[in-house]
Order: sequence, then structure tokens, then C-alpha cells
Amino acid sequence: MVLARNDPDRARAVVVMVPGVGSGLSGMERLQEQTESLFRKFASGPDDDAVSVITWVDYVAPQSPREAADPAFAVAGARRLASFLVTLPLSRPSSGPTSGSARVTVIAHGYGGLVAGLAARDHGLQADALVLLASTGAGVDQVGELRYKGPVFATSPDTGGDGTAAGLHGAPPDSPGFGATVLRAGPLSYRGDPVTPYVPELRRIITGQG
Repeated sequence: MVLARNDPDRARAVVVMVPGVGSGLSGMERLQEQTESLFRKFASGPDDDAVSVITWVDYVAPQSPREAADPAFAVAGARRLASFLVTLPLSRPSSGPTSGSARVTVIAHGYGGLVAGLAARDHGLQADALVLLASTGAGVDQVGELRYKGPVFATSPDTGGDGTAAGLHGAPPDSPGFGATVLRAGPLSYRGDPVTPYVPELRRIITGQG
């Protein structure tokens, strides 16, 4: 399942959100709301077509923290994510106001960080920036193990995590030895939403200013 707010072919900044535990068809309405919420956080206004937000859930996600101990869900999803990113943008014109390359930022939440990490490690990740949002592990112990040369950012799994246990899927992405740029939470929060505390920094990342 892939949900999109705005056409990625016309956008200058494309955000690909990879959810973790509990995501899937049964929660489609919630995912649609989250997609719209992300767009409103990053766009300049409701009619801003320079930003596109895609929620990518084209894998069978674990439905509980207990299931999240199993990396098999992420292994299966990693290839699909890597293949999907290669297709972006789908049909950008060669000339005109929407020509040229869009900046693609992958934001992987919780267990989704393992999916994105394994995609980068095993298949390569075609993106301009990778954010491991409240992820306890990306399947590697350091950024150098990824087949990906772009910047990697991470936030603490203690803020807005999805229940995936620590210590099972590689080193914590926010640990000093991992090699990611650690984002610090701001003063804003909303009902455990993992994105809101980092909106200013995430906005700079997706526009290439971070």
C-alpha cells in the first residue's frame, strides 16, 4: 500500500515515510490522516505542490512489539522499498517548471528504520537523505556498512518509538559510534507523535538545508 499527498512528479521535495509496528491495510484511515498531517507540517500551505509526502507500506509490517523482534518482516520489505525508490520520480518532464531532479528524503519510523537500513545495506538506497526516526536499530552497527553515501540522521527511540525492543537489530542509530547526525527534540509535542518535536530540523533536511 502506497499513499501520496500531491504528485511526486511535480514536487521539488519528496518525503517517503516508512512506518513500523502496527501499520497495514487495517489502519488505512489512520495512515491517510498521518500522510496529510506530515504534508501540513512540511508544506508552506495546503496548495503547496512543491512538496509531496508518500507513506510507503508495501510490506507486511509486524503488528506488535513481540513480532517486531523478528527481522524477517524487514528483510522482505527492504528489497521492495529499494525498488520503489528507484522509480521516483515516476515521469518527471525533461523541461518546464517541474523539470530536474526532486530531492527525496526517506523518514523511517521505529521498525521502519530496520526496513530502510536493510534496504540500504543489501540493495542500496536511492535517496538524498535518510532519517531514522525513533528507530532502535537499522540492521547495522555503523553508517559505513550501508550502501548509501548520503547523510543519515537519527532521533532517540525514547521519543515516539513504536515499541520495537532495543538491542535486537544492530546498534542504536542515535549512539555516538553509529555515525548518524542526531537530531534533538524541540519543545513541541503532540500525543506521542514522533515527527512534531523535530519538524524544524526535518523541514531543513527535506529542502536540502540541513
